[in-house]
Amino acid sequence: MLKKFRENRKAAALGLVIMMITLVIIIIVGLLVVGQLSTTADTMDLGASGNATRTSLFANTYAGLNLAVIIPIIAAAGAILAIVFTYLGNQQAS
Repeated sequence: MLKKFRENRKAAALGLVIMMITLVIIIIVGLLVVGQLSTTADTMDLGASGNATRTSLFANTYAGLNLAVIIPIIAAAGAILAIVFTYLGNQQAS
């Protein structure tokens, strides 16, 4: 499969674009799901221990989603490096 991407650069670029769009959609859907769960869980009375656990759980989940926003940036940086290295490799081969 990687051989096909090396031979067809348009397919590789399309694959990178699809990957970036998919990552952004996954993060947005994850935020929506967690937000809905948070709204639902806030209406429940789970007792002192349950409420503390719920607060900790959602704090950690939101921290993870905040870090997940970095993933598309890192993926884009990797794609840019791949393009630069491919371009430099083609220049030296010529």
